[in-house]
Amino acid sequence: MDTEKQQKQNILIRYLNIYLLKKDLKMKPILRNIVNRMNRNQNISIKQYNSIIKFIEREKEFKDLNRDQIYQFFEPIIELKHRKVIHYGNTLNEHFI
Repeated sequence: MDTEKQQKQNILIRYLNIYLLKKDLKMKPILRNIVNRMNRNQNISIKQYNSIIKFIEREKEFKDLNRDQIYQFFEPIIELKHRKVIHYGNTLNEHFI
């Protein structure tokens, strides 16, 4: 695994572990799942990312960035699922599966 990706995983794990220490946080199972995935060197899903961005954007390290910039920072550890596009003939119509 490249060091940039590992470094970004470590940053996210560090913050998630801080959030897991919060007493009344209702998202603990989701956060644990994200930490477990990253500890197994798996990417997180876009849905998982969207569930934690509201916390991450408040951190001092990311406070001066907008959500798009934060997404670009963490993009190497986010699992991107591409839509399958089928083109029919020479038309401009695309049909998504």
